[in-house]
Amino acid sequence: MKIKFPRGVEVDIDKVPEDFEEQIRKSFQGYTEGTAKAYQYQDKLSYIDLCRRYAHGNNSYDWIERTVSDLIKDTFCDRFDEFGEFVDESEFLSVRFMETCCEAGSMNLYSNYTNDHHKDDKIMKLLERAIKVVINYEED
Repeated sequence: MKIKFPRGVEVDIDKVPEDFEEQIRKSFQGYTEGTAKAYQYQDKLSYIDLCRRYAHGNNSYDWIERTVSDLIKDTFCDRFDEFGEFVDESEFLSVRFMETCCEAGSMNLYSNYTNDHHKDDKIMKLLERAIKVVINYEED
């Protein structure tokens, strides 16, 4: 079984390459290129969020900076007043809409990815290794 990481890194959980950490390092290096060093921590957290999202099978970038507020605004933008407040909050207080918002924010690092705890353990160990690389990343 293969899992994806950001920026094209793909790993077979049963045949992890010896250079896995280096692949993650290069991937993160490309991801953070152009970011001022003072703000690199934001890229680190964002990249880890991407790893989490990819491990759950969602390879889309559109969610990165989206909050529940953003989801609400996108869905109900025509119902905002000039100050960015909702005219009638009851319109978005539905179980279906809140379920969508919760799903977008509930992809934990510690999780059941496949419903096979042996595979899930391997995935979580790879995520842990990737996170260590990203957290300890320093520019050359």
